[in-house]
Amino acid sequence: MTRPRDPTQFTRESAERIANVVRAAELATPGARPINFERVDFSKPRLFRVATYTGAWSIGSSKTVTFKYQTATPNTASVTNLFFPVTNTAASSRDCAIAKEGTAWYLIDVRMATASAVFVTSTQSTAILTDVTLSAAPNTSACTISIGKTLVTASRIFVTGTATATYLRLE
Repeated sequence: MTRPRDPTQFTRESAERIANVVRAAELATPGARPINFERVDFSKPRLFRVATYTGAWSIGSSKTVTFKYQTATPNTASVTNLFFPVTNTAASSRDCAIAKEGTAWYLIDVRMATASAVFVTSTQSTAILTDVTLSAAPNTSACTISIGKTLVTASRIFVTGTATATYLRLE
């Protein structure tokens, strides 16, 4: 016994969505990725996470980090730093962003802070008096004293212009 086939019915929105996919497939180059009808599994773990770490973290080394806002275990991961040295050795925990590629976790960002620095833009060299040498020579026959002086100078460089800049640094 065969059942009669029920006609498939679409809403207007569904038909438009299907038409858009067909148009995109028809306009795609022959080497383009084929249409994929696989279901997305939202139960898979996230590929991006915010976590905390402590201490310094050198390039090429791994560190155990703790996921933020996740209390259920396992709430830690071993993460590799590939890009920049973190030199802060403070014992307090710091935030970081990590991403998963395949089965491995990698550090992608740490908190930065701004700092200001003052730079010298111009200087001036000036001669200054650094010492005075006095000498005295008594003349007993004429009952006089001759006093001589020698001025000692040196050149010093003074800052005459500055500029302030702000830059990012690891917190």
